[in-house]
Amino acid sequence: MTRASDLLPELPAGLQLSRLPDRPDAAHAAARAFCLEVIREFYGFEYREDWHADLDSLRLPAAENQFSTANRGAFWTLTAADGAIVATTGIKRLTWQPKIVAALADRYPHPERVATLVRAYVRKDQRGRGLGRWLNHLCEAEARRLGFADLYLHASSDAPATIGFWKANGYTDIGEFGFSTHFDKRLAAP
Repeated sequence: MTRASDLLPELPAGLQLSRLPDRPDAAHAAARAFCLEVIREFYGFEYREDWHADLDSLRLPAAENQFSTANRGAFWTLTAADGAIVATTGIKRLTWQPKIVAALADRYPHPERVATLVRAYVRKDQRGRGLGRWLNHLCEAEARRLGFADLYLHASSDAPATIGFWKANGYTDIGEFGFSTHFDKRLAAP
C-alpha cells in the first residue's frame, strides 16, 4: 500500500515525520501539549473544551479519536533530532464538526466526502523553512488516498500571513464566519 508520505518531496533535513498510532501513548500527549502551546503563543487563546475537543480525542481509544485510521483520519508530528516537536498537522472527517456541516450544507451536501485539515502548526523558530507547505501536501495526499473529494479548513481572520498562506496554496476563501475565514480545495481523484 502506498503511504501519502511516499508521494511527497523529501522532508527537510534533520526532521522526522511520525504518524500517531491509533492507540494513545506519550506521543499523543506531547502532540496535544505542543498544539495548545502554539495556540496560546500565536492566538492568545487558552484551552477551551469546545474548541479543542479534537485535541482531547488524541488521548482516547481509536473509536473516539477523531484522527484514528478507523475514523478516516490521521495526525502527524515533525520532530527535530533532539526529539522536540517542531510541527504538527492532522486530517479528520468534516462530520466531526456538526456546526460547520450545518453552516455549509449547501456547499457540502455529502459531508462524509469532505476532510478537514487541522492543527497545522509550526514552531516559531522553524517557520520559513517550507514545513507548512510540506505538511499541507502531506494532508492533501492522505485525504486523496482516503477517498475524500474536498479538503476544508478555517483560520483566524486576524492572521493575515496565515490567510495568505492558504490562498497561496490553492485554497478558495469561502467566507468569513465569526472570527474565522473558511477555505476549501477540491482534491483530484485518488
